[in-house]
Parts: sequence; structure tokens; C-alpha cells
Amino acid sequence: MQPAERPPILPYCRVPIVVRDANAAAPAVARKVAEMIAAKRPGAVAEHIGSSAVPGLAGKGTVDLLLPTPPEEIPAVTDDLLELGFQRQQVATAFPPTRPMLQGVIRHGDTSFRVHVHVVPASSPEVTALRGFRDALLADEGLRAEYEQLKRSIVGAGTVDSVAFSKAKHAWIVAALERLGLTDAVEEVKQGGLP
Repeated sequence: MQPAERPPILPYCRVPIVVRDANAAAPAVARKVAEMIAAKRPGAVAEHIGSSAVPGLAGKGTVDLLLPTPPEEIPAVTDDLLELGFQRQQVATAFPPTRPMLQGVIRHGDTSFRVHVHVVPASSPEVTALRGFRDALLADEGLRAEYEQLKRSIVGAGTVDSVAFSKAKHAWIVAALERLGLTDAVEEVKQGGLP
């Protein structure tokens, strides 16, 4: 009898937030995880979002993926991600089961990468917000510099908890989305939808 195959996604551990320089391997890691998800769930298309999707932008070092999903499929998609080894977020109040964020670690070369998969209802304005914010950061050097400075100042002031870090960025992100004209997404984000 063969031993059970170990899932490709390894256990996640929470660590204090540190703003670190961008890792050039992050896009390859995102592609690897997206391919893994698509192989497990044909038709599922995960997209690289967040700071690690923006070359040169410093951040927490976490690879964030957006997985837009029909609401009725979210429980089954969550189960598929759990089978890959992803784990539910331990801070249950951060993301509800109707919009889960699963997390794990994957090895790439000699480096371990922390990965977050945001399973968002496909019709939610949050999908537009996450894509729009990423695209704006890719296009606007000034916005990148402002966002990086914000993150460094939050951590510099002593915030090292990931939930507190996200909350500290919240008002700035809402204001940025308003400036970008992503008004439909703003209400969703004001209610706590954006990581």
C-alpha cells in the first residue's frame, strides 16, 4: 500500500508583518499555484493580485491570488483548495465562508512562499476593485511609491499583525479606489471586502 501523497501546499504559519523588497520569483509562484488550481478544478482561473503582482513593489512577501467564483460553487471550490493543502484562515472574522480566503505555503526553488487565495463571488464589485487596484499600481509609479510608503510607515509604527495591518491600509485604499473611479467597488470595500 502506497503512503498517502502529501498535498502540494504546505502548512501556513502566521508571522509578524515585515515589509520586504519585491521577489522577482513571485509571478512564477502565482502561475504555478494558478495551474495547480486549474488542474484540480477545470475552468477555475486564478489571477495574481496584490503587491507581489507589481514588479518592484515592496510588500509582505505574500503571493495573493483572486479566484472569481459563482457564489453557488464557493463551498465546492473551497473543498478543492483544502484538498490541495490550503487551510482556512485562523482569524475567522476576517473573511466569511461566502467569501473565503485560504492560505498555505509553497516551495519554489530554495524559498518558501506564503500564498493567499481569495475566493470572491464572481459578480462582486470586489473583483473589479482587486483587478483595478492591481492595474493602477502597475501603471502609476507615484501610486506605487505612495502605497509602499504607507506600508512601511504602518509597520514602522509598530503594527505587525496581518489583520491590523490590513485595517490600517483600509482608508487609504478606499480613497485610492475613489480617485481611480472604481466607485461601484468602493461600497464593497467600505464594508470590509478588500484584503
